[in-house]
Amino acid sequence: MPKARRRRKGIGGGTTAQSRTRQVRQEEAGMQRTLAGVKANQTSLNRPFLSPTVHGPQSLIFPGMVMLGCWLMAFTLFFLDTEPNHALFGGMAALMALLWTFSFGVRARKLLLLKSRI
Repeated sequence: MPKARRRRKGIGGGTTAQSRTRQVRQEEAGMQRTLAGVKANQTSLNRPFLSPTVHGPQSLIFPGMVMLGCWLMAFTLFFLDTEPNHALFGGMAALMALLWTFSFGVRARKLLLLKSRI
């Protein structure tokens, strides 16, 4: 990575007319790049929400492990913990496990639908 150049301050400490025009040109160029980026990304912003793409069974490994870990944590907190609020903590862990189970189910169903079409 190149070293940054040091800026030389003018005598008055303010900006000169030449540096102001250079700054305006840079701002205009940045605005044009931003507008071009918006036009290019406009199609991605307007598309509907879709679930993540499933490329194969390997995409089920991580959500499956997290789901099983959440269910184990919920069971441990609900039944094996001596904390006075064990039911509250176990319930929150069970809710998290339900969300991961739903995510895993959606991914597995999508994978099965893709396999049946082929």
